[in-house]
Amino acid sequence: MRTEQEIIDQLNNLYPKMQPLVLAEDPFCSYDAFNDKYIVEIKSRDAQYPSWIIEREKFAANIDVAVQEGKQFVYLTEYNGKIITWNINTMVKNINFNIEWEERLMPATTEFENNNPVFKQVGHLYEYDGRIHTEEETL
Repeated sequence: MRTEQEIIDQLNNLYPKMQPLVLAEDPFCSYDAFNDKYIVEIKSRDAQYPSWIIEREKFAANIDVAVQEGKQFVYLTEYNGKIITWNINTMVKNINFNIEWEERLMPATTEFENNNPVFKQVGHLYEYDGRIHTEEETL
């Protein structure tokens, strides 16, 4: 798995015309990176899944921040060097948008000591709804 900073560096190299993304300094911030146009939640995974999950709590918090700050909320999953992003603002505006929320038993946190299982509302994001970032693409 890669660090958030490594992923940010890769995106900044892929998109030199975009204002660089900066790592959020507060470890409890609802998003991991930002610039003048985007807030980005970053997840690096060590396995590939048929759908990627987003926590409803993060979804709601980041949509609120994005609307308040006039930015786009981008959810990013990295797996094995492949970056997939979903522009959540755009998806929410789509009348056919359905994130398929469900309750799932998961660790309370993944990066801190409290990893006792708790129930969380999570939604599913599919690669075909996202964008895969390569050298030829732009954000």
